[in-house]
Amino acid sequence: MRRHSIKAAFTLIELLVVIAIIGLLVAILVPALSSARRQAKATVCNARLRTLGQGLVLYANDYSDVLVPGRLPKIDDHHWRTRIVGGVKYRPSFLAMMASQVGLPPFEDPQPSKTSIDKFGQPGDRQNYADKIYVCPEVPHWVDERNGSYGYNYQFLGNSRLLDDNNLTSYKNWPVKSSWVRLPSECVAVADCVGTAASFPPLQRASYEDNKLGDSKSGRSINALGNEGFNLDPPRVDPEHGEMAGHKLGQEARTALHERHGGKGSVLWVDGHLSSETLESMHYDVDDKGVVTFDGDNRLFSIDQKAEAWTEPK
Repeated sequence: MRRHSIKAAFTLIELLVVIAIIGLLVAILVPALSSARRQAKATVCNARLRTLGQGLVLYANDYSDVLVPGRLPKIDDHHWRTRIVGGVKYRPSFLAMMASQVGLPPFEDPQPSKTSIDKFGQPGDRQNYADKIYVCPEVPHWVDERNGSYGYNYQFLGNSRLLDDNNLTSYKNWPVKSSWVRLPSECVAVADCVGTAASFPPLQRASYEDNKLGDSKSGRSINALGNEGFNLDPPRVDPEHGEMAGHKLGQEARTALHERHGGKGSVLWVDGHLSSETLESMHYDVDDKGVVTFDGDNRLFSIDQKAEAWTEPK
């Protein structure tokens, strides 16, 4: 008798069922994996902000309780400059000013003037951060010191812009001592910042721009994400008598919290603790087009918990 061998095989229906099951599993797992990735980046962001928070405290300890300024004022193409970790730097921002306390150099080749060029072809006032501690992991390409990912509550904690260009001590709101902050646990220090794109509807916001090929005029689109990102404007801004990040950009443009971590932004408070917040929880006012207006509430930014906008001293 002949033996007939029978080979096992999938039918077309069985194969389609297997494909459908795999597709279903992928549909279930991919969002979960994406969420896990976002959460991981948020955790890393908090770790970096925690380190910056330690730097903030140590800076105040080293400078008679004075909080770090937002950025040293511009006098000319060579001043203000000061020594930071790595060398002399022209107009360093608050992040670079805290580098000694953070313990990590912000630039590989810091430059002493606006017109000097570093080894990467970047001018002294628009260098890229060299260490990732100064950059949010959700936007790792936001490395331009002007168009940074972390913004400082400069209006209330260290607005070192000059009221009078002829008076080199006429700072708008600096020095500010940490002991003046009534409730450090309820006063914002640093947070994820969206830049002046906050003044535009989400669909009109352009992609991030940095300083390219040493061109000091590049990376300045007012509607671009991250533009003037090192300045974090509070919810309420007085366009006439107050201050905002885009005060010299030819039109009213303000920055705000960036909800980049799954609909929330990371916030470092003056006392050093961290939280994840929304524009709403930080009392920003957003209109029906998604534009952040000037009409929020500043109680979480003001050192004395006042809701009104900061205005320039007379």
